[in-house]
Amino acid sequence: MSKLNGTGLIAAGGLLLVIGLVLRWELIDWLIDAVGFMFIAGGVVVGIVGLISMLSSRRGSPSTN
Repeated sequence: MSKLNGTGLIAAGGLLLVIGLVLRWELIDWLIDAVGFMFIAGGVVVGIVGLISMLSSRRGSPSTN
């Protein structure tokens, strides 16, 4: 903390104040829900792309039988 001058301490205090207000506000619930949905949608998209990639690589490779 000794490396922070007066301006740095004011900025850190303001940042802590804003974070505290956001955490107390109902916005954080909506934000967590939105990020959760984005992770679920991203997982579905990546899974589908991986499945398509796996199936197309099998189709293109010669059989080893």
